Amino acid sequence: MERISHSPEALFHVLAHFEAADEPLRGSLRRAGFTDEEIDGQLRMPGSKFLRSFARSPEEAVARLQRDFPGSFTALRPEADGRVRLSFRYDEPVGTSGLASDSELTSAERATVRSILRNGCPVRTVRTSRTITTGTCQLVLERTGEAGYALRTLFPGELAPPLPLPGEAPNPFWATHLLIDFN
Repeated sequence: MERISHSPEALFHVLAHFEAADEPLRGSLRRAGFTDEEIDGQLRMPGSKFLRSFARSPEEAVARLQRDFPGSFTALRPEADGRVRLSFRYDEPVGTSGLASDSELTSAERATVRSILRNGCPVRTVRTSRTITTGTCQLVLERTGEAGYALRTLFPGELAPPLPLPGEAPNPFWATHLLIDFN
């Protein structure tokens, strides 16, 4: 099984898909230069969230996936961009989906649509009290030479195109889908 490293930047990025950060993770992120305010802000980001019953940290989630699906990690094959995209399906919920389609919004939900900046990128969000659970999760790794792979992202739900970086044109998917804001 390949070794998977977790840089502080990747852990901070993935933290948006968790409900809380335990003290060892907070300490590691603080030592890397992240403040408690930044960590708490990342936890409050709208979007999909892992259930605490599934995993309490990104490292725990990756370890669980390696334990539950060992065959998926024995012959990783990077795509042309050097990344490996793995999708996993459990029979029970692992998290909440953080996406909604324009077509499935109620009129009351449409009234709550707003645009926010997420990592410098404008995205649309919608407030809803509906919780959409999912048994699917995604893991994206990047080859780091002979030493193994590095975590790039990890989240519950279906694979969606990445949000555009500032100045990039958004994928058409984001014109018809919104992030769910449960806060």
